[in-house]
Amino acid sequence: IPTRQLPDAVEGKEIYQLTPFLVESQEREVSPYTPNCEMGRWHPAFVDVTAKGNTKQKGIDEIIRHFGIRLEDTIAFGDGGNDISMLRHAGIGIAMGNAADHVKAAADYVTDTVDNDGIAKAIEQWVMKNGK
Repeated sequence: IPTRQLPDAVEGKEIYQLTPFLVESQEREVSPYTPNCEMGRWHPAFVDVTAKGNTKQKGIDEIIRHFGIRLEDTIAFGDGGNDISMLRHAGIGIAMGNAADHVKAAADYVTDTVDNDGIAKAIEQWVMKNGK
């Protein structure tokens, strides 16, 4: 959508997330003007902007509440800065091998890269490890 058409395109609609192309210096400049938002960077060129509290962590809580699952029985996979709170919150947080070091540090385990079937490998290892 061209910038000049954006107000007409979003007027009267609920917006759950924006992903603008902002480098880190631009994010710091814009952040003071978005006090009710959180920014989760997962790429050097852009960032996720969501309402405060509308995080992947909250998504886990909503899913487990709906299905009656215990938090300690959850596994989350992530590879970006926007996944850190989710990785820390889940029963088991697994970072992808292609994740940045600060994302890997937030996880309980690190698996192979996305391109090398990291999720499948982690699930196979976890199932075998726990005999399920």
